[in-house]
Amino acid sequence: MKERHSKPLRLVPASSRRKASTSGPTVRLSEKGLKSILDAATEGYWSWNIPAGEPVFSQRWLELVGFPADQGTKVGAFLKSTIHPDDLEQYESRLKAHLAGGTDALDCECRVRTRTGPYLWVRLRGKVVRRDKQGAPLQMVGTVVDTSDYQQAHDELEESHTQLSAIFDGAEEMIWVVDPDDFRLLTFNQRVAELIFKARGIHPRRGMTPEEISEPEAESWNQFYRKVLQKGSFESEYQFVSLPNVLHLISKCLVRDGKVFGICVIAQDITQRRHMEEALRKSEEKFSKAFLDSPVALMLTSLRDHRYMEVNEAFLEATGYLRKEILGKTPSDLAIWVNPGQRDQLVEVLNEHGSFRGIEVPFRTKSGEIRESLGSATKIEIDGEPCMLSVAVDITDRKHATEALRESEERLRIAVDSGPMNAFEWDPNTDELRRSIKSAEVLDFAYDRLPQKRQEIIDAWVHPEDRQKYRNIFATLSPQNPRYKLTFRLIRPDQTILWLEESGRAFFGPDNTLRKVVGIALDVTESRQSERALRELSGRLITSQEEERRRIARELHDHIGQELALLCAHAQRVDSGVADEEHTARADAHELYRKIKDVAVDVSKLSHRLHSSELDFLGLAAAAERLCRDFAGQHRINMDYQINDIPPGLDQSRSLCFYRVLQESLQNVAKHSQATRVLVELYADDCDLTLRVVDNGIGFEVSNFRFGSGLGLISMRERLNLVAGSFDIKSGEGRGTTVTATVPIPVEACQTT
Repeated sequence: MKERHSKPLRLVPASSRRKASTSGPTVRLSEKGLKSILDAATEGYWSWNIPAGEPVFSQRWLELVGFPADQGTKVGAFLKSTIHPDDLEQYESRLKAHLAGGTDALDCECRVRTRTGPYLWVRLRGKVVRRDKQGAPLQMVGTVVDTSDYQQAHDELEESHTQLSAIFDGAEEMIWVVDPDDFRLLTFNQRVAELIFKARGIHPRRGMTPEEISEPEAESWNQFYRKVLQKGSFESEYQFVSLPNVLHLISKCLVRDGKVFGICVIAQDITQRRHMEEALRKSEEKFSKAFLDSPVALMLTSLRDHRYMEVNEAFLEATGYLRKEILGKTPSDLAIWVNPGQRDQLVEVLNEHGSFRGIEVPFRTKSGEIRESLGSATKIEIDGEPCMLSVAVDITDRKHATEALRESEERLRIAVDSGPMNAFEWDPNTDELRRSIKSAEVLDFAYDRLPQKRQEIIDAWVHPEDRQKYRNIFATLSPQNPRYKLTFRLIRPDQTILWLEESGRAFFGPDNTLRKVVGIALDVTESRQSERALRELSGRLITSQEEERRRIARELHDHIGQELALLCAHAQRVDSGVADEEHTARADAHELYRKIKDVAVDVSKLSHRLHSSELDFLGLAAAAERLCRDFAGQHRINMDYQINDIPPGLDQSRSLCFYRVLQESLQNVAKHSQATRVLVELYADDCDLTLRVVDNGIGFEVSNFRFGSGLGLISMRERLNLVAGSFDIKSGEGRGTTVTATVPIPVEACQTT
């Protein structure tokens, strides 16, 4: 404690001083001795004349309690009034015991109150120095020492010790200290007792050796302590033999005055961390396996230098690269990104938001092919380095399929809009119909005026004879039989009949209730009319065949038959010798020759009309040329014909088709055109065979002509349809007629032209 030099102060009342001045040499000598003591004092001192109650205090004493130096105070009353109430009983009992001679001296630590209020810790020590003959105390002197700093330090030390003990016992780590000589346990905290001792059923105590704690592990612990002594400090991990726990040990030698007095060990139970690390390792293995074996492309790139850190097999397959060609490279090095600026934008989004999802990204493969992918990425951190984990799904084929589907749907829409059909959807719950725009055109009705309910359509539009059939078809629909096809008639507002062929499919809910019906209604009115016309045509063809047979029969019977009968009569007369004269016989023979010749010509013409033998043996060019010559000679019409480049290898079906078309065209010219000039062109060009028959006759209006009115034009068109040819008529009143027929020639026949 710091020494304080203060001037001692003697406080006595004035009357007492006067009395003391006359008391003689003994008093003066005593005062001199006391003054010497007070002057030499470094702390507070006091002197107490017990019978008279005279106190003498040093200035330091008064300074401690904050009283003026000239204030006189009785020692007993003064101390009693300033001592803390909790310490007063102890002070009085000790003072009483000393005054009674029970103790050698007064020694008491207590708190005294200063004049300003706060308390100080002081140590009061005093002793009776004079007693009377009866032993009653006369004079007592003593000291007072300010122990506040010491007491504060003591309290802080106590508090620190308490805190240290609390920390020591409450620490999650195990802490123990062993003797450096024999490794006996000197101290340990509660965690050591819980984990090491209680787990083994051992009652912990100080002084235990490693062998007493665990015989199987004693040697390993002894080796551990020796390493600590050898190195001064040592850190390692320890796996118990008899316990599942794993410890992380931090140990250090405790040194005082250059000598090791203990080995302190701090152990942390890392069993759970080990389990977590093992689980993390397994998780990383699973992630690695999932990463590498994922069917979608995965890649891990650094966000600092953008280099590939890892890619999986799907990525390598999609890009065509080898792993060694990818790792350590950047996308710019490999030119994988078709739009490098897009990657920069996505990296900015990633840094700002931490991830992005479902972005279409075109990429370039090793071969240079451009493909489309759907990319997503998230920002992660690996060993403190920011990285981008990306996943990409190749959607090239899907986009192509989607585009093809879109094109197919567009073609279907165009077909529906451009064809004689209307698409519809019917909701059976509301009975509402939704139709395509084309339906108004097909039905010949304003779209916004079309009935919106199916029942309205049935009642107002469906032909009365078909209504029940139309209703019944929907009653037959089921999840097992969802499709239907129905042909029925509609009555337009103008009362014309429209034939529709409706094809649809029903869709059912989970409870097998009908949800909707979608379908297409096709206008088949023209085909129905064509079927009726075809039936009529078939009837007329049969009638025509019968008429042709009757005509041929008449010609054979009335003309050729009669000619042959006359020939028989002439021949009989010549054979019987009726004409005896030579000239008569010669005339009969000549007449017989002439008639036979005429009959032969008639039979040849009849046969030629039925079928041309030249066509079979000489080909189309020769047969057409013969037909033109005969037509010109028979009908006295000016005929020009040009037949060029007809392939010699032309098949029989095309040859017969063009021969009959030419034959029918010339017959129509002879019957109807009143023409005086006819031009026939038959030629092959660019693997097409073309026939043109042009006359300068009276012509007719093609728009007013119905193919059902005669068989000639219908037979020509049907013949050309059979060989995939085309047929066209151009005419007008007073402008003549042009018939054009074209048919493709097979490549092999065209090459022989």
